[in-house]
Formats: sequence, C-alpha cells, structure tokens
Amino acid sequence: MPIRKPDEDLFEESKMSFGEHLEELRKVLMKALIGVSICCIVGFYFADQVVDFLTVPLDRALKKYTQGAAVKEIQGKNGYLGPELEPWLDDGLAPQQVLLDPGQLVNSLRKVSPDFLSDVDLTPYLFTADNFDRGQVPAFCKALSEHTSSLGQAVQDRQKLLWSKLPADDQATVKQIAQASEVSDSQFAEFLNAMNRLANIPDLVEAEVFQELLIKPPYSIWDNFKEKDDDSLPDMYATYKENPDVDLNRRLNRVLITRQFPDMCNELRLDLIALEMWEDVRVGPQSLTATEPFMIWVKAGVVTGLLLASPWIFFQLWTFVAAGLYGHERKYVYLYMPISLGLFFAGVVLAFGFVFDPVLDFLFTFNSQMGIAPIPRVADWLSFVLFLPIGFGLAFQLPLLMLFLHRIGIFQIEDYLTKWRVAVMVIFFLSMLLTPADPISMILLAVPLTLLYFLGIAMCKWMPKGKNPFDHVPES
Repeated sequence: MPIRKPDEDLFEESKMSFGEHLEELRKVLMKALIGVSICCIVGFYFADQVVDFLTVPLDRALKKYTQGAAVKEIQGKNGYLGPELEPWLDDGLAPQQVLLDPGQLVNSLRKVSPDFLSDVDLTPYLFTADNFDRGQVPAFCKALSEHTSSLGQAVQDRQKLLWSKLPADDQATVKQIAQASEVSDSQFAEFLNAMNRLANIPDLVEAEVFQELLIKPPYSIWDNFKEKDDDSLPDMYATYKENPDVDLNRRLNRVLITRQFPDMCNELRLDLIALEMWEDVRVGPQSLTATEPFMIWVKAGVVTGLLLASPWIFFQLWTFVAAGLYGHERKYVYLYMPISLGLFFAGVVLAFGFVFDPVLDFLFTFNSQMGIAPIPRVADWLSFVLFLPIGFGLAFQLPLLMLFLHRIGIFQIEDYLTKWRVAVMVIFFLSMLLTPADPISMILLAVPLTLLYFLGIAMCKWMPKGKNPFDHVPES
C-alpha cells in the first residue's frame, strides 16, 4: 500500500498568517474580557455574601477558642464545669469578672429611686481591714498616742493634731491597743471605728499643719528642670475647695491619716466589689485602616467574578487553540480537561471542607499557651483563605503532570516505582511551600498528594496512548 510522503506538510490545513493569528487572539481576548466584566458586576453584587461565607471557618475557630478559654478558666476556679453553664458557652458567652464601685452604684440607684437604702451610709471611702497590717496596729496606736516618728517634726505635729481630734473613748481604746502584744478581733473592730470617726471629721483637711501637703507651691521656671511630681493630692484638694463633697472630704482625710504612718499602713485602694458578668466574647475579623473594608469588597468581587467567568475564559482560549490541533489531539483534550478540573476542584473542596478547621485550631493553640488573644485581620484572612485552596487545587494536578512526562518520554513507569521514596520527600517539600507555616496544612496536603502519586502511576499504565501523526500512515 502507498504510504504518506515524508516531505508532505502535515500542517498545511492549519496554516494562518501572523496577522490572522493576532486578529483571532484579539477577538478571543475581547470576548473573554466582556465575560469577565459581566461576571465581576455579579461578583460585586454578592461580595458581602462571599466575604461572610469565607469567614465562616474563622468565626467557627474563634468561637471554639473562646469557649475553650472560658471552660479552662471556669474549671480552674471551680474545679468543674456545671452542666447549666454549657448552653451559655455554646451561645458564645463567657464569665468575665468586673470590679464595681458600690458607692457609685448606690448613688446611681438613688437617682432613680431616692428612697433606695436611704438609711444606709454606704461609701467606699472609709477605712477597712485591708488598709492596715494587723500585726502593725499596736505600733500604729503607740505612734499615734505618743506622737513619735522618725520622719521629722512636721509629721509629729500632724500626729498630735490627729490625736487631739479623737474623742476620749477612742483615745482610751488606742492606748489600750498600744500596750497589747496581739490585737483581738474586737479590738481591731474598735480601732477601725475610731479611725473612721477620725476620717469623718469635716475640718480635718483645713488644719494648718496639712496645708503644705494640700497646696501647690507657686510655679517657678525651675520646675521645668525638676522631676515631675505625680502626687494628685493637691489637685483633689483644689477640687474640694471649689465644690465641697462629703466623699471627697473622706478620701482626703484617709490619705492624710495614712501618710503619717507609711510603714504601718497598706497601700490605699478603692474598695471595689468583684462581680461575675456573662458577656459575648466572640471576636470577629478586624480591619485596621479606613480603606481596608473597601479593598476587601473589591477583592472579593473580582475573585468571585473571575471564578464565575473561568468557564467562559477557558472556552474562548480553547477556541483559539483548537484551530491548530488535530482531531486526535482534541479528543485527548476533551478527555483530560474534565479530569484536570475535577482534580482542581477536589483540592479546593479538601482545603475548604477539611483543612481550615484543624489548621486554625492548631494555630490558636499557641495563642492559648502564650496568653495572646487572637484578633485576626480580615485582609490577612482572605489572602490565606484564597491562597490555600488554590495551592491545593494546583498541587492536585500531579497525576496529569506525571502522565504528561511519561507520554513525552522523560519518565517511565519503572522510574516512578523505583524512585517513589524520593518522590514522597519532594511532595512533602512542595507541600511546605504551597501551604502556610504550619505542619497541619502541610501534612493534609502531602498525604493526599502521595496517594495521587500512585494514582498517576496507574494512569500512566492503563490510560491509552495516542498515535503519532508523524508516523507513516497508509493512504486511502
């Protein structure tokens, strides 16, 4: 039978001039651009819903983190987690301790109801047991009654004034405690009552011996070169002089009394009540700049538009390329393109459905161990959530890449089988590059790729080979 002549031009039927190629490419690109523009308009319309959908794994991981932190705190405090608390934790609530000023609370309630606790003088600005070291109370009483101090004559003069302001009964109590080696509960209670009566004296702050502590000296230019004085007592006294207030008077008196015995009194603190309040502790993604939400909206719209337009873009590119292909080549494109798309979307689904949750849980464990609250930026999260699925989708093209290299003769099936250990090592290395800096996502990509590697070997062995159009073919 006659055979095809060796010098026959196989591409005679597909010849086009360079200008015709450019014109055809221009038409294809214009059609693709029009499709992308239409799909981007649709993407901008649904951009908000897309962002909400993409942040679902992050919201779920943040809720799990906050619930775990709340459970850990409750168990650490109580030793157990009551079943009646679990529904509130499932709703995203957690107990938070707040400190409440009882005096401010009562005053606020009295503004609403003037008769509320009208017979109770509730103020946080009196002495309590926490203000004194019980073991130092005898020394305190001795210094007060004998006016002895190593801090100078001015302090002794103020101690004399405080002693003179005490009623006779309180003076007798103070002298009795000064002689005691150990203070009983009743004596300590009487001592606190005596100190509070002393703090309730209205004109105590007006005494001359205290004025040097309460009035600021005249301003001098040399003050700019001195170390700044952080004492707020003169400012408090100036406010009191402008608007006399009972509570402010007590606060001033209490500070003046304790400063005469600094080594025998504890640090003054406002007496606050610790309350446990349940509040929503869930934290959503944050934006740190004014333009960031707009850029996120644009990015979500463009990405959505490109995804919607991708079939149209591939179709237009295919119409441009198909003109230069033979029938048997088009047949294999029809065969392998669905496989490629299927592998790509399998990688994307794996990333969205099975990778995000364990990866985020792993990363948030470091927040829990280091005590750093996670406040993710939505822009960083969207970059992460778009990069990871694309990396998975591209990596899942491994079987087709292996088949291509086998068909063009670079690798044989025996090479794939004998070098599988090296291939697995390369797979883990590429998985490290295609995923964020965490071992979980790397493993979740490397294990499926290892299975796909052996799938590629099977495809190389059992997928049919096409005929070479350059071989001598009998003519009809």
